[in-house]
Amino acid sequence: MSVQNEIIHLIRQETPLPVSITETTDLYKDLHMDSLSYVSLLLTLEDHFGITIQLLEMEDCLVVGRIIDLVNQKIELKAREEHL
Repeated sequence: MSVQNEIIHLIRQETPLPVSITETTDLYKDLHMDSLSYVSLLLTLEDHFGITIQLLEMEDCLVVGRIIDLVNQKIELKAREEHL
C-alpha cells in the first residue's frame, strides 16, 4: 500500500463521514474534524510511520495532499538519517 493510500485509510478511521477522501479534501471543511480528531490523526501518523511531526508543521496541513507531502518528507529524512 502506498504512503498516500495508508494516510487516506488512517484519515478515514478518524472521521465517521462516508465521503470520498482525495488530496484536495479539507480536514475541517469537508470531513468536519475538530481539534481533538486532528491531534489524534497527528499521533496516529507519527506512530504508524515512526516519524515525529511538530505541531507547528501540522498547522499548514489542513488539506490531505499537504499531509501526504509532509509525511513523505519525514519518511525520506528518517531514511537519510538512518544511513548516516
